[in-house]
Order: sequence, then structure tokens, then C-alpha cells
Amino acid sequence: MGTVLSTSRMRLYFLGTTLSSIGDYALWLAAAVWVRELTGSTAKAGLCMLCLVVGTLLSPATGVLVDRVRRKPLLLVTNTLTGALVLTLTQVHGAGQVWLIYAVMFLYGLSTALSSSTMTALLPSLVPKDQLGPANGLSQALAQGQRLITPAIGLGLLAAYGGGAVALLDAASFAASVICWSFIRVDEAKPVPSGQRRRDEAMAGFRFLAATPVVRQLTTAMVIGLFVMGFFEILSLAVVTTGLHHAATWTGVIVTAMGVTGIVSGAGAGTVLNRIGPGRLAALGLALAGAASLAMAVPVDAVVISAALLFGLGVPFVVVGAMTSIQLNTPSELLGRVSGADNFLITAGQAVGIGAGATLVQVLSYRGLAYCAAALLITSAGYLASRPEQRSTARRATRTRAAESV
Repeated sequence: MGTVLSTSRMRLYFLGTTLSSIGDYALWLAAAVWVRELTGSTAKAGLCMLCLVVGTLLSPATGVLVDRVRRKPLLLVTNTLTGALVLTLTQVHGAGQVWLIYAVMFLYGLSTALSSSTMTALLPSLVPKDQLGPANGLSQALAQGQRLITPAIGLGLLAAYGGGAVALLDAASFAASVICWSFIRVDEAKPVPSGQRRRDEAMAGFRFLAATPVVRQLTTAMVIGLFVMGFFEILSLAVVTTGLHHAATWTGVIVTAMGVTGIVSGAGAGTVLNRIGPGRLAALGLALAGAASLAMAVPVDAVVISAALLFGLGVPFVVVGAMTSIQLNTPSELLGRVSGADNFLITAGQAVGIGAGATLVQVLSYRGLAYCAAALLITSAGYLASRPEQRSTARRATRTRAAESV
């Protein structure tokens, strides 16, 4: 990790990303509460996240743009426009203007899809291949750390000064990101038009995922894993209230425990990846999450907290393994579209998982739901670990390290 941060451009990269993400999470958390305060309707508050998710699901289309233009200027323009867009929320003062929050959240989702694919495609231009895992791991560690502090920042500002103050904070975070990226030097060639029809270009990312076994297997396992993890939006609440007989607010203990070990896991993910390969790292993460699901079924405070700690260790391994594998195995000219396709499948899978969890909890006990989650996660881990393509990836990583040490 010290090597990743040894260059000024990577320090600027992580500084800009971290500041921007703090603003993102603060506004996303505060927006639903803000709408609830303005309208008195929980259903209308829920539409905020729906608008955000719908915008994010346009990632296959945004991936085409990422592969058509130079990526650093695209990121600068996207962040500048999104920061200006967020400032319009300072004009929301009553229930009659809630439509503006919905519109901003939808466009915010679109911006998130675009910037996510852009940064995934840019990272291989910023660090050597053997540093992609540590760089992605550090990104995960910082993301987990941000999730521990942003609820207090976003909801605290909302309570003290109103939603406009949260919007100002977010706009400032975009400005900081633009300043950081302005000083980052990126060597990227001008994209060459593919000559394909628009529909063929948009589907190229899906075709590559389907035709490339090493990334297809990882994406399949990750989609199943995050589908199951969507259960935890509902399962954690059922564990706390039905299993442990605590107030629903006790879920904050679970979230905090996951965040703490998530930081540790993200920080160490790159080292583990360089030893065992991206596929086996993701398989290990899925296995840890599966074991955590089993422990969630035990109605004892200490066991559930231990399960949350274990779950926090597993999730970054899955994300870092899958993301690094895509970056290592995808041609640069396709990275935007492949990342967009991957993001679409993951977001859709997690959204369906949340809905499935809400439905199944009406039929199964929370323990039954935990056992189902564990079975799917452990099966996904076993499938991924048994694939020869994932083992060959690990062997290539070992040979590369050996060659570099000679």
C-alpha cells in the first residue's frame, strides 16, 4: 500500500475520490429523510433511492461514452456538471419542490454510473498491473471508513441547517475532486471509433463478459453474492428485532462492526490478491460472508456482532477481486463498456435481492432466510474456487512476482 501512495498522482487520486464520496454518501442518506420531512410520506422518501438506482442502471449506455472519448476530461466534465446540478437543491424549500430532488437523484445515479466506469477504466493507466489489487483495496478501505462517518455528517447537517446545507457540502466535494483530478497526469491515447452500430457498441460489454470465462465466472459469482447480500437489508433488521429483541436502531452496531473490519479487509486485500489471484480472493470473501450468514442465525449478541465483523471482512475481498480481474483481463478500449455491463448486473442483482428478502421474510423465519443466504454464498464460493481459469490467474500472478524479484 505504501507503493500505491508513493506517487503524487495516486495521492491526489485517493484524496479526490474520498472527498467526492463523502459528499455523495452524505447527500444520498439525507435526501430520503429530507423528503420525509417535507412531505410526511415514507413512500415518497423511498422514491429517492429508487430514482438513484434507475439512473445507475443506465451504466451500459454510459460505458459506451467512456470508451468513445478521453476519460480524464470526461470525468472532469461529469464532476463539474454534477456539482452544479446538486446546487439546484438549495432552491428546495417545500413539498411542492420535491420533484426537483427526484430529478437530481436520477441524474445523480446517471453521473455515478458514468464516473464509476470512467475511474475503473482510468486506474490501469495510473498504476502498474501488480498494484491494481492494492489500489482497489485501498479504495474499498476508504469507502468503508466513509460509511462510518457520513451518516453523522449528512443527517447532522440536515437537522441543523436543512437539506440545502447538505447540497452545498456535496457540491464542494465535487469541486475538490475536480481540483485534484486537474493535477493528475494521465497518458491516454485518443479513442479510435469502432465502426460498430450503436446497439452493438452498447452490447459489447455484455458480450465480452459472456465470452471470457475468467471474468464471466467472477461476475456470475459476484452477482449471486450481492443478490444474497441484498437480503441483509431486511435480514439484519429481523435479526436485531426478532432474534435479539432489541430496538431497530441496534442495527447501527452491526453496520459499525462491518465498517471496522471492512477497513482492515480493504487495506489487506491487495496483498492477499497478489498471492492467490483475484478469483480466489473473491471466493474467500464469499466463503467468509457465507459463514457470517450462518452465525447471524444464532440469537446471541456476541455471536451476531462476530458475524458482522466476519461479513465486513468478506465483502471487500469480493469487490476487489472482481474489479481487479476485469481490469487485468479486459482490453483498454472495452473497459468502459465491460465495467458498465458489470455494474448493471451487480446493481440489478442487489436490487432484486432486496425485494426477494422483503418477500421471503414474510414466508421464512429470519433463521431460514439466513440459512438460504449462507447456502447460496458458500455454493458461489465453491464454484469460483473450483474453476481452473481462476487457478491459472493465481499462477500467473505468482510467476509475475517471481520475475519481478529476480
